[in-house]
Amino acid sequence: MTMNLKQKKLLLIGVALLLLAALKGGLVWWYLQHKQQVAAPVALACNATQGLCSLPDGGSLRFVSPPQNGKPFVMRLEGVSASEPSVEFSMADMDMGFNRYRFVADGANWQARITLPVCATGSRHWIATLHLGDKAYSLPFQTQ
Repeated sequence: MTMNLKQKKLLLIGVALLLLAALKGGLVWWYLQHKQQVAAPVALACNATQGLCSLPDGGSLRFVSPPQNGKPFVMRLEGVSASEPSVEFSMADMDMGFNRYRFVADGANWQARITLPVCATGSRHWIATLHLGDKAYSLPFQTQ
């Protein structure tokens, strides 16, 4: 039994697809083996709604205006040299969706204008997770 040209092309395409699938599987396996684990955020022991909250590596975080659910407020980072700082908001035991904001450079400092959603249960207890490069800090706070 001899193969015609069409059968040879189909066989070659099949072998190429199998090799491509094996390569992709190998790359996924390698990525999962070498993926760095994200470090747990360091808890900040301060009340940023009452004033400045000092960061362990220098710099500070503060609410410029009081945080409120459903209304915009401003957070400010001072004395921080991270390239793209961001802050993510969540509630314990409650999925509030994706609430991540990037800080915008304001001279030598950074600020972010934030609007948090209103929780259906009426809870006002939030956790802000500040991302500064490969470091993360968590700050529980309460909105007004």
